[in-house]
Amino acid sequence: MSATWALVLRGLFQAGQGVTSHGTSSEVECSWISTGPDGEDHPSPMEPGDLCHTRNGDERTYGEQRAFQRAAGEDVVIGAWVLGVGLTGPGGLSVERRLRKAWARRPYEARTRYPRGARTRRPRGRV
Repeated sequence: MSATWALVLRGLFQAGQGVTSHGTSSEVECSWISTGPDGEDHPSPMEPGDLCHTRNGDERTYGEQRAFQRAAGEDVVIGAWVLGVGLTGPGGLSVERRLRKAWARRPYEARTRYPRGARTRRPRGRV
């Protein structure tokens, strides 16, 4: 059961990280300082020829920043899938457990291909 919650948390973290990295944006965005070919600061969105200076000191060109954002967009999609799998896991497990308990309470009824009421055994004893 804890593995499914780990999937839920991993999916939330991965999708959230992709969203904060501008993974859902259709334009190329610089998260810190964007400088143009003239060396002046330019507001986002970036244009071809601009440089993006990140908070950790890296510099990315327009193409590198675009590739980074596309990878972040893939993180959003993958995170959403992992989140979905993690959330359906506990639901599937609870249904399976309920079915097992229901069959354990009725050991005298065999699983048959006949509809309810047709060719079923009656329980012995008082009714």
